[in-house]
Parts: sequence; structure tokens; C-alpha cells
Amino acid sequence: MSETKSGSIDQFSASEDVLTELLEGEAEASPESQTGWPALWGRLIASRDVTILVVAVVLFLLFAAANPRFLSENNLLGIARRMPTIGIVAVGMTFLMIAGEIDLSAGTSFGFLMTIIAIMVDKWSVDPWIGMVTVVFIGLGIGAINGLLVTKVRLPAFIATLGMLATLRGVANALSGGLSYDMFDNSHEYFQILGGGFPGTRIPVLFIIMILVMIVAGFLLAKTRFGSNVYSTGGDVEAARNNGINTNRVKLICFILMGGLCGFAGALNYGRVASAPVSAGAGLELQAIAAIIIGGVGLFGGRGTMFGSLVGTFFLSMLPAGLILIGVPDFWEGIALGLVILLAAGLDLIVRRTAARVLGRAEK
Repeated sequence: MSETKSGSIDQFSASEDVLTELLEGEAEASPESQTGWPALWGRLIASRDVTILVVAVVLFLLFAAANPRFLSENNLLGIARRMPTIGIVAVGMTFLMIAGEIDLSAGTSFGFLMTIIAIMVDKWSVDPWIGMVTVVFIGLGIGAINGLLVTKVRLPAFIATLGMLATLRGVANALSGGLSYDMFDNSHEYFQILGGGFPGTRIPVLFIIMILVMIVAGFLLAKTRFGSNVYSTGGDVEAARNNGINTNRVKLICFILMGGLCGFAGALNYGRVASAPVSAGAGLELQAIAAIIIGGVGLFGGRGTMFGSLVGTFFLSMLPAGLILIGVPDFWEGIALGLVILLAAGLDLIVRRTAARVLGRAEK
């Protein structure tokens, strides 16, 4: 029995995607798995990065064929404006879920910290740049509390972050009185820079910032010992501990990173819209989770890439724009998203099983 299980694990390990290795620097495959076209084909079809990229491109082309307005500059810029908020939060969620944890308070943290910076700027006349730094540090503190509840108090992440969600939502409503904060004087350079386009273009500045954040995060995940420890912690926590990895510290750092990114995303979004709506961040954690699952992050940890999360974010931001332009009512968006997540999970299972069979034949 143990031999069968070991063989299965070896096959799935050998089917790690080749594109991910090139982009993210993951572990090299065994020489046997790289020999011949069947093995190469098996590794390519096992790649979630390749799969989701192909699906996203096909869907993009279908939307463009169905309605030429999909390729209009305004629509493409609209997609680029939707991506940063989901994408930056998805970066933190990628680290957390690869490490085998989850944060259900991310969306509420985002909205709470948007409210905090709005109060600081509007009521206390604090410079917005100082406000940004402040809410990032507050976010780091929120993440640290979540991390300590999980690693020290031993609460399940689901319970700990759900409690934080309720707490932050209550505090935000108490501070704002249930009302939105609108900045009527948005002449400060903070709002002009973050609400505008990259110099010489109409590409949103926040989109460029999101790409830079993902590049840095991808480097940390792929090229550093910490990133390797994140994969090891999520892949097999007991084995990681036996190899001398402080898994609790790894998880704590991931929670802290998640909180800081929520603060950063909240401050950026406040700079873009010059407002802190009372509903800000509602459902954002689910969108971030959906984006990275679509992008190939494993539901139970140990697997995923930042490139996949970027493509998943693009997919999730493109979907509502495409559905609207082909005449699908707004209320179908949630249904479509749910079906896409289920299909992504099912496709992942099919692809990995197929890759294992192809590699198994190649090795014989």
C-alpha cells in the first residue's frame, strides 16, 4: 500500500509545470522526467500557468469576437482599473494559501483602513502620504494579531479571521457612523498621482504599482529561502518542521504581509477615488481567493505561483466587463464566477491526472 502511494506522489511531483519553473524558479525536475517529447508534453499540460493563460486568452478573444467594443481603449482601461485592488490583496492571499492558511478578514481590513485614512486626511488634516504609511502599519498590526491567534492561541484561521472581520466591521461603522467619507478637495498631489495615468499614457498608475508589487512578491516567493519555506510549510507542515523550518513564524509573517498589503491597497484605492464608501472591501477577500484559485494556487497549500495569481486577477477583472458587453445581466456575474471556480478546480484535477499518466508512460 505504501509503495502505491509513494509512486503516486512521485508522479505528481514530476508533473510540476515547466513554465512555472522558468518564471518562478521552482525546484528542478528529475532528468528522467525531462527526457523526450511525451515527458515534455506531460509537463506542459500539467502547468496551471499555461492552462489558465490559454483559457484567459481564448475567453478574451471570444469576448472580442462577440462585441468589438470589448477591445475599445475605455474598456481595456476599465479592466486595468479593476485589477489593482484585487491583485494587491491577492498577493498576500497567495502567500497565505500556499502556506496552508486563509484570511477571511482581508476585505473588511481593506475597507476599515480606507476609513481610517479618510478620517485622518479629512478630519485631522493629516498629509495623505503620512496617512498611507500609517494605515500600512495598522494593517501590519491587524495581520500580526490574526497570525498570533492562529499560531499561538491555536485558533483555526477560519475562526480567527472571521472574528477579526466582525470586529473591524463594527469599529469601521462606529467610526464612520455608517456614512461614506468623501474628499471634496482632491487637488493634493496624492489624489492627482494615484487617480491618474502613468506619465505620457492613460495606463492607470495603480496598475503599474500592482505589477511592481507582484514582481517583487514573485521574487520573494521563488528566489528566497523564505519563499521556499512557505511552499514547504503548506506542502507538509510536519516534514517542514522536521527539516528545521519554524512553520509558525512562516505563517505569522504571511499573515503580517497580508495585513500590510490590505492597508496599502486601501490607501491606494482611497487615492484613486478620493472617497471611503461604507461598503468598501465588501466581498474583496472572496474575489482575491477566487483569483488565485483560478490562477492555480492549491486549496490546501504547497502549490501556486505569483504569475498564476496575476493571470487569475486579469481573468476575474475581465469576466464582468465581457459579460456586460455581450448582454448578460449583472446578476449572472456571481453565477458565472462560481462556475468558473468549479471548472478551474475540476480542470486542475483532470490535467494533473492526465499529466501523471503521460509521464508514467514516458518513464516505462
